[in-house]
Amino acid sequence: MQQAQSVAAGIFVVVLMFSVGLDLELSALVHSVRRPAGILAGLVAGYVLAPAVALGLATLLHLGPGARAGLLLCSVAPGGPMGAYLALGARGRVALAAALVLLFNVLNTVLIPVGLDLLGVPVDASGDGAIWAMAQTILMFQIAPLTVGLVLRRLDPGRAAGLKRLSSRVANGLLAVFGAAVVLLQGHRFVEAGLPTLLAVEGTVLAGLVGGWIISPRDRPSRAALACVGVIHSSSACILLASRWFQDPATMLTVLTWSGCMFLTGVVAARLMARSAPRPAAT
Repeated sequence: MQQAQSVAAGIFVVVLMFSVGLDLELSALVHSVRRPAGILAGLVAGYVLAPAVALGLATLLHLGPGARAGLLLCSVAPGGPMGAYLALGARGRVALAAALVLLFNVLNTVLIPVGLDLLGVPVDASGDGAIWAMAQTILMFQIAPLTVGLVLRRLDPGRAAGLKRLSSRVANGLLAVFGAAVVLLQGHRFVEAGLPTLLAVEGTVLAGLVGGWIISPRDRPSRAALACVGVIHSSSACILLASRWFQDPATMLTVLTWSGCMFLTGVVAARLMARSAPRPAAT
């Protein structure tokens, strides 16, 4: 069952990133990097705001060592690939969202261990290969399909448009399936984790969402992009690292609780943002 879930999650991520790539122009991606206000705001939200809120809630709610470690691990691991796809659905600035997701995943290989140490959760990250395994996963399941979609759009826009419609339908279907799976297969984890852990997790998830919206550049597409990226952290990396670095079952339980909370919160928030977005003028 765990192997089947891993395969399904891998397919899910590949489809999401391929769909984002089909909607993305290289010039827009470069433009987002050259005008760094949105990038800097995203970095502050991901690496400063979310960990600070997580640390405060963990202390306020007196979380145990295992739950505290899981919460802080998730808080220092921004850049979940679903954030870029949610930005697409929320009519946000997709290029900014994609640039942030890629940058986060590169920086995470260094900043996750550093962040945990600064937050008082020291781990021995040397010699176990977890960081290298995480980097390989990012390359294969995120960067590669995004690049394929981006190149295809540039070389054959007509075919890319057709594939975009198909991939969007598939991705939306997978979102619905995964949403149902989160409720059916992980709903009990919310109860097992306990109310303090659940409150700390959801509070940090919401802080990433609201913080991304507030501290971003003032235009609505940028705010939607940073809110969507802010709410989605890299649960796959956290699950991998929790299994390698922590023995307390409460750590993995907290990571899985975070995964469910961020998925449901992110999907609902993206839908609400899409409904409130200005409609394109009729031609």
